[in-house]
Amino acid sequence: MFRSQTPRGTRIGVLGMSAALMLLSAPAPLSAQPTGKGPGSYPMRPVRLLVPNVPGGTTDMVARLIAPKLGDDIGQPVIIDNRGGASGLIARDMALRAPADGQTLLLSNQAIVIAAVLQDKAGSDLARDFNAFAWIGVAPNVLVAHPSVPAKTLPELVALLKSKQLSFGSGGIGSATHMGMEYFFHLSGTSGLHVPYKSAGPALTDTVSGHVQFLLASLPSALPYIRSGKLRAYGIGGSRRSKVAPELPTLGEAGVRGYAYETWYGMFALSALPRPLVQYLNGAVNRVLADPAVVSRLTESGIEGGSEAPEAAHRYFVEDVARWRRLIRDTGIRAQ
Repeated sequence: MFRSQTPRGTRIGVLGMSAALMLLSAPAPLSAQPTGKGPGSYPMRPVRLLVPNVPGGTTDMVARLIAPKLGDDIGQPVIIDNRGGASGLIARDMALRAPADGQTLLLSNQAIVIAAVLQDKAGSDLARDFNAFAWIGVAPNVLVAHPSVPAKTLPELVALLKSKQLSFGSGGIGSATHMGMEYFFHLSGTSGLHVPYKSAGPALTDTVSGHVQFLLASLPSALPYIRSGKLRAYGIGGSRRSKVAPELPTLGEAGVRGYAYETWYGMFALSALPRPLVQYLNGAVNRVLADPAVVSRLTESGIEGGSEAPEAAHRYFVEDVARWRRLIRDTGIRAQ
């Protein structure tokens, strides 16, 4: 996760991606290229996978883990198109404008749900416009701080936040990390100085370096820093302890009762996508998730994988939209 420096080799990667994306909008004659293995020889050309984050974050890692194996399964390359910004709404809007043919897919966490619920101008009823055709898994969030913060336990942190203002980072105003933190403030009766970033990666980096003091991060991205002592962990945001880091209590156990907030990862297509393609893509993703190498990588990253039928995946998505609507209505949480 990076702030402003361009990683070595990015120029080549961007040029390569641009050339590949030209294939998406200008397909060659069918006789000149192989076709996919799905209904009607789907996909007929490389599939674009929109990721609403800059390269380097957990969502991007999940996409890069799944995309090549999914491409092998469906018979065409799956090309990742990172479109960070606007709390995921840029990528979401691009997916909305694409034809409902399965050639453009979206991989995201609940950031797009929160952003759409918070912003009336977002203009999309996610549960109506999108089909969550595959469920990748869930990962708890973890509340962490730079070791220079004097509070060593969650009750001490709550007491400190009530006596002075500390800065906290997030992936942007209205992002999942921002709203998860606001939920914590609501339940604990505290507050903090919000420092929004373009994505969660730079926020985590600046917390590790001490430029901001604490944040709610995904467990997969924060765990290496916790284990190396570069961050202090106060508790897991989920309703139960993580299998990957069972030594960490939940925030509810540690002192903020009722707090339960996990990051989920799913894949989306437009709701108008024909049913045979929905079922085919669901099966393809589930086959990827059953790959032992994929299971191992997800587990190491703190993500509990979950292969679900398309109906179950979409039901979880719809329930999460409703859950955030209730929370924002009942607590008065606002993006700004």
